[in-house]
Amino acid sequence: MQKQTKLIFLILLLLMVLAGSFYFVTQNKNMTLDGTKVMDITLDKSSIVSSDFLFETVHKKKIEIDVEDKIFHIKGMEDKTVFLKVFGWDCKFCKKEIPELVNLKKQLGDSFEVIAVEAQHFSKEDSLKYMKEYGINYHIVPGASQSKFYAYLQEKYGWTGIIPLTIVISKGGDVLAFELGSKSYSLSELMKAALLRE
Repeated sequence: MQKQTKLIFLILLLLMVLAGSFYFVTQNKNMTLDGTKVMDITLDKSSIVSSDFLFETVHKKKIEIDVEDKIFHIKGMEDKTVFLKVFGWDCKFCKKEIPELVNLKKQLGDSFEVIAVEAQHFSKEDSLKYMKEYGINYHIVPGASQSKFYAYLQEKYGWTGIIPLTIVISKGGDVLAFELGSKSYSLSELMKAALLRE
């Protein structure tokens, strides 16, 4: 009888551990191991009819991008190195990058551009407030209407929704890097490496 009680206790304990693990995984399915926020991108890939994208910034500037085989033609920015980012205001790793992006833009001026798509669907008013709070000197694009762009990244690059995402685009439009999540190196180092490859 004592062996049966121990066996039942062990089985119950194992079931509790399994149930706890299942709960943790389902409740934290939007986190990677390093804590990088993940956005949900359950998208219909068949919605991609072309690889032309039109972004409108929170300041109503239109940015046209035509993409073909790992080349991003950004109208009016062909002679610049561009960081095309996907980020979120609720992502601590994304917010950690902001001061560095602001400094890079100050240092490099017109030769460098940042286009940051806010993918956690904050309002335009929230984005304007955060831009002022952080002293942001680069383009912020509301991401709520960019599902076609996300689907393109998912289909062509295998993107799973991890943010921050940094796509480094050279003068002329070549994709030099497709960097996911929080990295140990700085964005400045990524920029230097990109400039050496140009």
